Amino acid sequence: MNRKGVAVAALLGTLGLPLYGQASDYAEISRQAEQQARWGSLGAAISAYRQVLANADLQASHNQARLRLARLYLDSFDYPAARSELAQLIATAPDSEEAKQARKLQRKAASKTKAHSYGGKVQFALVHDTDTANASAGSPVSEPSFNDDDDEDLDDEDGDFDEDDDFADADFDDDLLEDVDLDEDDLDDDEDLDDDDDDAGDTEVTAKPKRSVHDNRRQASAALRYSYGLNERGDRWNLAGNFSHARQDDQDTLNRETIALSTGPVFLVPDWRLKVNPSVTYLQLYKDHRYDVSSTIWSLGVSHKLNRVLELGVRYNYENRDLNSENAPDVEVDTLKFSVKFKPTSHDSFDLSYSPKVEDNDQRKKDKDQSGWKVAYARKLPWDSFAGIAYTRRHTDYGNDPKGKEEDEDKYALTLGHKLTKDLLVAVSYEHKEKDSNQVGKDKNNESTSLSLSYRF
Repeated sequence: MNRKGVAVAALLGTLGLPLYGQASDYAEISRQAEQQARWGSLGAAISAYRQVLANADLQASHNQARLRLARLYLDSFDYPAARSELAQLIATAPDSEEAKQARKLQRKAASKTKAHSYGGKVQFALVHDTDTANASAGSPVSEPSFNDDDDEDLDDEDGDFDEDDDFADADFDDDLLEDVDLDEDDLDDDEDLDDDDDDAGDTEVTAKPKRSVHDNRRQASAALRYSYGLNERGDRWNLAGNFSHARQDDQDTLNRETIALSTGPVFLVPDWRLKVNPSVTYLQLYKDHRYDVSSTIWSLGVSHKLNRVLELGVRYNYENRDLNSENAPDVEVDTLKFSVKFKPTSHDSFDLSYSPKVEDNDQRKKDKDQSGWKVAYARKLPWDSFAGIAYTRRHTDYGNDPKGKEEDEDKYALTLGHKLTKDLLVAVSYEHKEKDSNQVGKDKNNESTSLSLSYRF
């Protein structure tokens, strides 16, 4: 084996992948490295391309290797290294096809470190509810995100690189507010437990027959985000706000408004492909004629990008919730959320999360231990459309309740959306929620069907 063959074999060995005969050119190294970047480790792929650039015998392929290395640096949040490689490529071969593609990647790298970024979303929805209205603070429909690097061709259109795509990856209203989960049923639990006090001495409880209630809801929401670049590394300080307003046609007591403000930095650790995001959020929920809820949530989130298709995350939330009504107790909530995002192709997206939660109440009998998990799948369809399905299960144990109250909640959601333009989305969704209690007469069901129009800017 000549010196060039030895070098190629050594590079393939560093990838931890089998050799295919006596590979003698850059194409084999690149194929193996791209496989590692997608299914293995970004770090291993970066090391392979670095060794290609250090090998004079592979000089004819240095431009291609430098371009792919820069893209791997972008995937790993190492924006200074990506800019350096792209600048060298353009300086070395300014008229080459690789330089043309490098200029596109330069614009993407610049967008990640620019001083000021902003974006937002407005959404209007018509919702039909059966029985208890779903009062979640989040939007009825969120647009899923898909990978845009299904193939290895870097000759994409400029439009494929959204300068503010970080906002889409960390959708404020559909992420944090979902964790807080101030649902109608959750807030009614306080009243339910007060009723339990009156029944504590009863030896027999008879369930009252319930009549289904149908009502229509008009909901408008707006989310705004601003991001300030702290340095050339890509660390940023984010400020986000969300407002949601819902009006019922018949049940005025279910009218509500939600206001949330959140701020905090995002620090990047490229060597470990980490994002670290501490933040604080203030949330206010006002229910007509009934109660006013305010919460302060301190969060610490960490995400690790293992490769181009798999991202792991964990976040801890500490929430102090105050129900502003007579003799209302304060509530402290600790939540730990583990999440996995898996995008095997440019048309498929999977999300899986598990979140144990402990809720301490001033009235000990109202303490809650919760555990829940969620699995969601979205598929990109032809004609700029998508479909999504999600299943959520949550178990609640009232450990200090005299009656040993426990609840299980199952939620099913279906969504079909179509992008009218790049920024305008119309969608229909259906949600069915079942809450089963071990207490007689405490079971609850809810169905919601919505038609929504969203504009992202």
